[in-house]
Amino acid sequence: MFQSDNGLDEGMHPMWRNRRNEMKSRTRARKRIKVNMSPTVRMSGIIADFASDYISGGQTTEERQNYLNGACTAWNIANLPPNEREKALNQTLDDYMRINPDADDVENLAYNLRLLIEKKLKMFPNIKKMIVGAVVEPVDDGRCIIRIASFYDGDALIHES
Repeated sequence: MFQSDNGLDEGMHPMWRNRRNEMKSRTRARKRIKVNMSPTVRMSGIIADFASDYISGGQTTEERQNYLNGACTAWNIANLPPNEREKALNQTLDDYMRINPDADDVENLAYNLRLLIEKKLKMFPNIKKMIVGAVVEPVDDGRCIIRIASFYDGDALIHES
């Protein structure tokens, strides 16, 4: 391939030049996305360690799902910079009150989320994965398992040594 003075490849049809440029762009994008198929950090186990006592406060699968959602919200808030946490917590509580206008447990929720944020910071300060999905699945005899979908910025995840 020869390059002309104007920067275009001589002899290359514009359609192929565009496709080549698209492929280069996709390749660059792929390099920025990291997929860990065999993670050393298994978030389902970590969240179970972090919040199983809180999640098990639910009597039904639906209640346990709600508690898991709260624990994951606290986890994500704890991953924010310290100066952004209180604002995120207040936004979460405002959203909760908007969705549940008759709720009388907002103070309890705020208290529990604060406890969970502190617990996350003490137990797992170096794990910066953000949780994007969480599901409680009943197994048998009242037991359940949790499945977690998470992501991280490769530069932000710091492994404990």
